Amino acid sequence: VAEVAGHFVRLLPWVEGECLAQVAPQIQELLASLGEKLAEIDAALAGFSHPGMHRTLHWDIRHVDLARRHLPLLSPRRRELVERYFAAWEAIDWSALRHSVIHGDANDYNVLVRDGRVAAILDLGDSVYSATVCDLAIAVAYAMLDKPDPLAAMRTIVEAYDARYPLTAAEKSAVFPLAMTRLAMSVCISAFNAREARDDAYQQVSAAPAWRLLERMAPVPANPSSSTWAAPQTEDLLRRR
Repeated sequence: VAEVAGHFVRLLPWVEGECLAQVAPQIQELLASLGEKLAEIDAALAGFSHPGMHRTLHWDIRHVDLARRHLPLLSPRRRELVERYFAAWEAIDWSALRHSVIHGDANDYNVLVRDGRVAAILDLGDSVYSATVCDLAIAVAYAMLDKPDPLAAMRTIVEAYDARYPLTAAEKSAVFPLAMTRLAMSVCISAFNAREARDDAYQQVSAAPAWRLLERMAPVPANPSSSTWAAPQTEDLLRRR
């Protein structure tokens, strides 16, 4: 990091790859490699400590209220869709979850793919000390967007992560509600940005697919004890409900 004309500039090496958001189809092997890569990162960060890691960040899933305050900007139907996940968030026993520094933003535009596998996860700007499983939940949230079977995509990522960096029972139960809470936070923040930063198209890049997934997941139980993500026939489950 160097200071240039009163500004701090960070120079990073170029990493070859294509954003996950632009890769199609996202086959099972690719999604599994996302879980593996994130597990490697979280395992490496497990013992990391720095004075700057303890901060209040509006994207940290622990701080739902920073996004929740934008609920009045949503329609009644959309408020109903997101409030169920905020209620599920309140039921999570955070003391039962491991904590560490996490990457904090493994969304599909920060994940680089090369030769059919995840090669790197960029952008450490949202790194923060939080529940370790939040890293997995964030990656899962964006990887589920517009998938033919979003819960199957989730299962692939979680199982690959768990094989490299084993999850506790409490963490496995928390993945789904935390992932959906992240999307609920995202659409609330997007609604605020639509009013305050309407010229910034990137602020809305995930809003439409997030709303589609929130609507689609409405029949699935939102409570943290649910193991619905592990059901083998998730599309049949959604149709039956």
